[in-house]
Amino acid sequence: MDNTPSHIDQNQSQTGMTTWQKVRLGAIATLVVLWIIFLLQNTEQTQVSFLWFTFATSRILLLLGTLVVGAIFGALLTYRLCAKNRKSRPKPPSFS
Repeated sequence: MDNTPSHIDQNQSQTGMTTWQKVRLGAIATLVVLWIIFLLQNTEQTQVSFLWFTFATSRILLLLGTLVVGAIFGALLTYRLCAKNRKSRPKPPSFS
């Protein structure tokens, strides 16, 4: 048997990251940069009406607020689904 590490193992051991992790990191960095550019292009004031409230705010604050609310709902939903799947999964037998 040959104990020499494969090309994939050598790549991961040198940088600590696999190719897919690098691609994912690059994609996330690109999206963050595009999001910042998008925010900086939308700095003007806008009027917002919600239910009986009407107020003027910067579009940046409105977009960031929407992002935060969406992230919170997404995290809560993910937590709820993971907790539900954890309960429905059978427990392994204990050998004590």
